Amino acid sequence: MNIRDLARNGLPLQEIMLIDMHCHIGAYNNLYIPYLDEDEQIIQYNKTMESVGVNYSAISMLRGLASGILGSNLDLYNYMQNDEKLLGWVTYIPSLVNESLDVAERCFALSKQYIGIKVHPEINRYPITDQNYIPMWEYANDKGLIVLAHAWGAHSEPSMFREIAATYTNTKILLGHCGGREPEISVAIQLANQFDNIYLDLNGAFIYSRIWLENIVQRADTAKILFSSDTMFNNICWEIGHVAFAKIPDSVKLDILGLNAKRLLAGNICKKSKS
Repeated sequence: MNIRDLARNGLPLQEIMLIDMHCHIGAYNNLYIPYLDEDEQIIQYNKTMESVGVNYSAISMLRGLASGILGSNLDLYNYMQNDEKLLGWVTYIPSLVNESLDVAERCFALSKQYIGIKVHPEINRYPITDQNYIPMWEYANDKGLIVLAHAWGAHSEPSMFREIAATYTNTKILLGHCGGREPEISVAIQLANQFDNIYLDLNGAFIYSRIWLENIVQRADTAKILFSSDTMFNNICWEIGHVAFAKIPDSVKLDILGLNAKRLLAGNICKKSKS
């Protein structure tokens, strides 16, 4: 049974590596999120992961992005200890440089399930080019980390990452939302094609841009496209549907749904061998 038929029949992608690279846990002040309690969110999302066949979900704590409660990154460790499917992004707040790097150091020393750093210039109202991000980029570059950066808006539109990618070549940059809409999506694709260390995170791009995956696949290096859902904001099922029902080869769908991320996360995941 091919990927489209599995999705059409509501069956979990059990024999397919499925890695969701962009998830959140917690409450947010101006967007609806069901189950505001973090413990309850984890319980409910675990049910969803089982029902659709998710192997790994990479989570950042909304308390660590929106309110600067950096200790929430360490709270995430408790969830990851109980579930090997959960991976962690360590949030960085540009107004709390030393505190953010201290928490990052503690997290990465605790577990390989922490896979990189998450930044959100729009929430924090700091342009991604601000000097307060430089210590984070230097830290990530030194350790060869992935940085998931919200890349959609006045403080973070994709072209602002051009010089960053050229400077911090040992850092892998995942452009969250792929720019969100046109013409920013085309800029993100061009950057991913130009720079070895830039990757594309697609969630939201289909919803807001009216661009279909077929269009992106025609223009982008498909090894750079990573599946993501923006859970708890979005429903992972419709993001899977955008891939499953796309008119592209199943081999490309497999890369997007999980194999590209598996290669990127080779040092963080090793127990599951689905392909």
